[in-house]
Amino acid sequence: MTTNETNKLTQKSRLQQIITGPQFWTLFEIQLECLTRFSSHDSETALSARWREFPLSNRVKRIRAGTCNTYEYRLVGPI
Repeated sequence: MTTNETNKLTQKSRLQQIITGPQFWTLFEIQLECLTRFSSHDSETALSARWREFPLSNRVKRIRAGTCNTYEYRLVGPI
């Protein structure tokens, strides 16, 4: 993907590219990955809002092992 193509991605598209697959991500990790991969400063609040826009059947959310209240996220299946 070229720089021009990544600049045209929506926040929701960036989120989808990062959290689709077997790995779980915290909102902070997603935020850092957006900055690293896309040079985009997306807030955790905004990323959480975009997460809620995906179909419930594609969203997987759990509490990270070893923590009391740190959630981690990923997307599964075709969207």
